[in-house]
Amino acid sequence: RDRMLQMLKAKMPPGVTWTTPEGGMFIWVTLPKELDGAQLLQTALREARVAFVPGSSFYANEKVRNTMRLSFSLATDAEIDDAGALRGEMFRK
Repeated sequence: RDRMLQMLKAKMPPGVTWTTPEGGMFIWVTLPKELDGAQLLQTALREARVAFVPGSSFYANEKVRNTMRLSFSLATDAEIDDAGALRGEMFRK
């Protein structure tokens, strides 16, 4: 968790926010409103072989598209760093 929080702080562009969980396995990320997590997932898989869960899957009654859930439970420090650098660059585009 702490490594992923460090990565987010270092790599995410302005306008991206996230939770600091006290437990569990995930960090919830909110992207600028113009970004769509499901579309970004397709780009991340195709260009960087990096995956995450688009947050839209967790909204039953709303159409919130600018969120994602990141898992830190099984990732190594190197995987977190590599994926973070790729995601940060992708969001800047």
